[in-house]
Amino acid sequence: MAEGRSREIIRGSIGKWNQMSMSNEQLGIKNLEAKSWTFALAWNKALEQIEERPMRVRRNLWASELGKAHIDLYLKLNGTPLTNPPNARSLRKFEAGNVFEWIVSLILKRAGILKEQQKWVSYQYPNLLEVTGKADFIAGGVAKKDDAIESISNLGLPNVFIKGGEQILTYLSGLGTLEEMPLEVKSVSVFMFDALEKGGNASKIHRLQLFHYLKAMNYPKGRIVYICRDDLRMMEFLVQNPSSVENEYRTEIEAITGYINRKERPPLEQKIVFDPDIRKFAKNFNVAYSGYLTMLYGYENQKQFDDEHTPKVARWNRVMARLKAGAKTTAKNEEVLEEITKAGYDVDEISSKFIDVPIVEEVTD
Repeated sequence: MAEGRSREIIRGSIGKWNQMSMSNEQLGIKNLEAKSWTFALAWNKALEQIEERPMRVRRNLWASELGKAHIDLYLKLNGTPLTNPPNARSLRKFEAGNVFEWIVSLILKRAGILKEQQKWVSYQYPNLLEVTGKADFIAGGVAKKDDAIESISNLGLPNVFIKGGEQILTYLSGLGTLEEMPLEVKSVSVFMFDALEKGGNASKIHRLQLFHYLKAMNYPKGRIVYICRDDLRMMEFLVQNPSSVENEYRTEIEAITGYINRKERPPLEQKIVFDPDIRKFAKNFNVAYSGYLTMLYGYENQKQFDDEHTPKVARWNRVMARLKAGAKTTAKNEEVLEEITKAGYDVDEISSKFIDVPIVEEVTD
């Protein structure tokens, strides 16, 4: 059958599914026979049917919102409809995170150390907005090994998860009684994983989210567990209570409370920021992933924002790396440094904080 005819048939089938946002090629539906069946069509459609919570006026913050753009939070708390709701790809990323959480829960449950899961907790300082959220896991106690390993082996999981589970259970069972603490699991891209690993710290948003659970439930410590979606690497960061994170936590709540009480709209975010967690310039994800990207910044979508700022971020970081290393700067480098200064940054201060990276010998742009 000709490819054009095949595509007509598939398009006809897709037309029966409302609001399908991906092309046939993206779905993997290409060169199919008329009577053939497709796995991708049903799978992608199912993941697109996740319902978004309707916007409404509220006077509480979600723990996962702490550290995000104040202007976005102000609009959300006042019930302003999103101009750029999460697209199908973003929704799939959320669901991918749920898959990794499920795998972690399997191990914790069968080890006998899962105390609670998705527990709703809230905390409120006097005269400030209440913060609510669901803690992924609270775990601790004595890990069972043999029964748990057998149970996991019988689940039919891929071998990598069975072997990984066996290693984790063997390790945990040899530690005696494990201190009970909250665990927050985050699956991230290889880009984000590598950046956090090099920076040596969890992201601010995740630190604040976990600290909320520590504060609300009076735990002295907890761990953020990062899993790389691309290659299954894992790393952890410890967050303690009390710690300096509480200053960040309270400052965020005070700021949003102030804007709400004064009915004052917060300023827009900078499009490029120096990220202290990875110690270099980055596109401001609070802008790129803003639910109000079009209304506030005039970009039709994230791709349009990325196309404009990705080259600029690379240029800024390349030149800052040269400055950090003490390399001779070219006339083009000086133009970039002036551009950074005009954006409101002190290049000497940024240089003192900038991550040590290999430099290129020549900048041509």
